[in-house]
Amino acid sequence: MLMGGRDVAMIFADVRLPGAMDGIDLAWEVKTRWPHLPMILTSGRPPERGSDLPHGVTYMPKPWQPLKVLIAAEEAIALDDLNRTAGIKPGWLP
Repeated sequence: MLMGGRDVAMIFADVRLPGAMDGIDLAWEVKTRWPHLPMILTSGRPPERGSDLPHGVTYMPKPWQPLKVLIAAEEAIALDDLNRTAGIKPGWLP
């Protein structure tokens, strides 16, 4: 991301990731560094910290259909475009 971030249009990640950072931690890091980058998190189990998702991150439970992923991606990108057009700065809900 740091080297080729402009080449990334959206992030689709699982809540459970190997290593020290889970998907929710990743979502917060992404929204802090790249607040306009659309992001979708998924999991086969409800996230334990689901209410901790930053504003602008969509959650999709598994199993999902590929078409639904595409629709969610289009909606996330459209919402970001709408917010930019309206001059709404990215951030978190109060």
